[in-house]
Amino acid sequence: MNQPTRYAVPAVEGALSALETLANTPRLGVSELAKRLGLSKGSVYRLLATLVRRGYVEKDAQSDRYQVTYRLFAVGSRAVQCLGLREMAQPAIERLGVETGEAVNLGVLDGFRTVSLHLIESAYPLSLSMRIGGLPAHATATGKILLAALDPAEFARRLEGRRLERVTERTIKSRPALLAELARVRTQGFAVDDEECSLGMRCVGAPIRDHRGIVVAALSVVAPCQRLTPAMLPGMADAVRAAAGEISRRLGHLEASEDEGR
Repeated sequence: MNQPTRYAVPAVEGALSALETLANTPRLGVSELAKRLGLSKGSVYRLLATLVRRGYVEKDAQSDRYQVTYRLFAVGSRAVQCLGLREMAQPAIERLGVETGEAVNLGVLDGFRTVSLHLIESAYPLSLSMRIGGLPAHATATGKILLAALDPAEFARRLEGRRLERVTERTIKSRPALLAELARVRTQGFAVDDEECSLGMRCVGAPIRDHRGIVVAALSVVAPCQRLTPAMLPGMADAVRAAAGEISRRLGHLEASEDEGR
């Protein structure tokens, strides 16, 4: 909380202050909100226009007053779910890391990128140094799992107007190729990144489902190609799927046979 003020962005601070004020006192007009924030009406109008466009605030057409939407609640809820997911997944992640000796990653989808919630490094001296941050979803095993789980309309929305980023010479470059790859992922139940995100590295990923059966995250193992050869991929896929299934059960997911039996 004591970060130097020179790094603060006034527009971001203004937007956050507007959200906090509207959360405590809904249905304020531009003039009222400007007075509370100590900003000009023009500045507040621009802030509100941006927040409305992003779906965090809505304007009543009759009264010209503004109020926050449930998007704030949705974002906060997803954050809580992610934090809970990490804790639930950690025992299985650690066991998978011990069993394979390789790096293990837990990822979720953020737009068209995958973000790592938790990862452990390889036990080998020459290991992959994994950076917590976003990576193009179409270039990673976790990303393919998560993209394959989207309904067609949501997938089309996220892909609209987007050029597939080329991370390595092996990265999927065309939409038809990506669609074919995602269909294969859905059929086989796991995904492979074969030097598509980092040359010399392979990755195998599997889906994690919640109590509704919805894919909420993906688990993956990453290893150098010499340690994860093509012949070893099926066995590694089984290990990753087993660990992902364990996490899914901890989240309340029932296997298909169990669902039918009940």
